[in-house]
Amino acid sequence: MKANSVTTGKIKKNAVTAAKLKAKAVTNAKLADGAVNFAKIAAGTNVIASATGGPVAVNSVTTAIPIPLTGTTSFTPQAGVVDLLSVEARGINLALEPGKTSCSPIVQPLINGKPFEVSSGFLALSSVPSVADEFSPVPLDSETGPVGLGQPGVAQQISMRVFGDKECTATSQVAVTVSVTQFK
Repeated sequence: MKANSVTTGKIKKNAVTAAKLKAKAVTNAKLADGAVNFAKIAAGTNVIASATGGPVAVNSVTTAIPIPLTGTTSFTPQAGVVDLLSVEARGINLALEPGKTSCSPIVQPLINGKPFEVSSGFLALSSVPSVADEFSPVPLDSETGPVGLGQPGVAQQISMRVFGDKECTATSQVAVTVSVTQFK
């Protein structure tokens, strides 16, 4: 059989299944760019906004520090559609000043300037070393929740801020990633 002689049109529906494929027969490198995307995996689901911010130094506690975001940071909800905001905060080089006990910056997502409160409304990161009977360091935290359900047609602006910690070293930083996923 010639290379590339079997095309999509020649394959019966459901003829190729995961059980029939050899392990590692399909890899990311073998897929055409754009052949698989979120909308194809979960029909009716689309990422409608995504942005990243930071890294931002977190060794100050004078006021909340804005985290500038790059990317799409606003969207307008539609009636009958659920939009979920997902936020990930990542600590980078979180370290303690000598003699201090914890470097624990707190990231707060905002929608239209108001706190976005899914669980506690904050994403807490920590450099505290792992000790018996205590929690391990938390260099990553995330949350996802609905946004704009009661405001169809009203633009929703995403922003981020961090409350630093004076016990962190000057090299301690935080970076964030946000995305809005729309379910129809």
